[in-house]
Amino acid sequence: MGLALREFETRTEQLRADIQFLERSFELRPRIFEVLNYEGTDDVVKIATKFGSTSGADPALFCGPLLVRLIGSFERFLRMTLRDAIEAWSKKAKSFTELPEGLAERNLVLTARLLSSVDTPRDHLKIDVISLIDNLVTCRDGGGSYKLNPSAFMDLISGITPEVVEKGLKAVRVPQWDNAVAADGKLQSILGQTRTVDTAKEMMLRLKKLSRWRNNWAHGGDEEVSLTFRELSEQLEFLITFAKAMDAVVDSKIQSARLS
Repeated sequence: MGLALREFETRTEQLRADIQFLERSFELRPRIFEVLNYEGTDDVVKIATKFGSTSGADPALFCGPLLVRLIGSFERFLRMTLRDAIEAWSKKAKSFTELPEGLAERNLVLTARLLSSVDTPRDHLKIDVISLIDNLVTCRDGGGSYKLNPSAFMDLISGITPEVVEKGLKAVRVPQWDNAVAADGKLQSILGQTRTVDTAKEMMLRLKKLSRWRNNWAHGGDEEVSLTFRELSEQLEFLITFAKAMDAVVDSKIQSARLS
C-alpha cells in the first residue's frame, strides 16, 4: 500500500503552499506601501502599486475553491486506496479461489454494473471496456493467473461521506475500519478526543460536514460557508491525518488476513 497516500501527500503539499501564498498576499497588500522602494524600476513600482491599491477581495471567497480542490484530492485518494487494496489482494492470493470470501463475486457484479453503464461515461474515471472484459475472462475457478478490475471498485467512490467510504472498503473486504482508524493518536488530538469511540463519531461528522461544504461551494448551494485560511488549513490537516491512518489500517488488515 502507500501509492494512493503518497499522491495525496503531494497534492496536499501543493495546497499548503497555495494557502500560505494567498494568506501572505492578503497580509502584505495593505502594507505594501510601507516597504515599497520607489527608487526601483518603473515596471516594478507600477506592479507593486497596483497590488497595494487592490481592494474588495474577500479572503473567504478564495477558501471555497481551495476547499473543493482539497476534498477532490481526498476523494481521489479514496478511489486510489481501493485500487491499491485490490492489487494487494491479487498479490496475496496466488489463485482466484484463494481470494477472501465475497471478493470474487463483488468483482463480477461491479464489473458487470460498470459495463452496463458505459453509455454514460464518468468524467473523472477512465474506463477501458476491452480491458474489463479481458480481465473478467481470467477470473474463473481452477484457472492460473487472474486479473481483477480495480476500476470497477473505484467507481464506488462518488463523494467522501461515511456511507461512501464504508461501501468502498466493505467491497474490498476491509471490515471494521472506523474504530481502527479512530485509534490513531494524532487523529484523536486533531479532533479533540481521547476515546476511540468518540473519535470515530467525530471523524464521521467531520466527513459529512466537509462533504456538505464542498457541495455548496461546487454547486452553488444555499448554505453560506465562510472559511478563514486557518480553518482551511485545519481541514487539510484532518484529511491528511485521516488518510495516513486509513492507509495503515487497510494495509494491516490485508497483510494479516488469512486466506483459504
